Amino acid sequence: MKSSELFAVFTAAVLVIIILWNIFPVHTFLGQEEDEAAPDLNVSASRAIQTVVNDSNASAYISENFRVPEWRVFRATLICHSTYDLNGTATQEGENVWKVEIMERNCACAGVNSLYVIEGYVSADTGELLDVSTKITSESGYEKATCSSTACH
Repeated sequence: MKSSELFAVFTAAVLVIIILWNIFPVHTFLGQEEDEAAPDLNVSASRAIQTVVNDSNASAYISENFRVPEWRVFRATLICHSTYDLNGTATQEGENVWKVEIMERNCACAGVNSLYVIEGYVSADTGELLDVSTKITSESGYEKATCSSTACH
């Protein structure tokens, strides 16, 4: 191999390394990826769910509409750095909020049916209940967490 060919191969290899270095950061090659730090929460998901369940409006809705515990789904989703807007008033920037959804099918019929839904927002920092709403909606909006997608009926 001539020196000019060797120089061309060496230059091409250096260019490839530079391109890869910019595409994949060094910590990826070293196996030391920086994960986003988990927020330090004062309120757990289960406590947030219990806070919503204990609300007088939610409790009354459960008593009136929820009949079969096996058809019920509880879901708590952490919304980090929320700017959740309650009645037109934004919460402080960067607050962590639990979005709690409690759902139950209204019948055991096959296919997509209606769901009774309670949706609440709880501060992950203070445990304060920010909002609770109730509704009846189509199960298709919640398919992944309900029976319509798993064909259990």
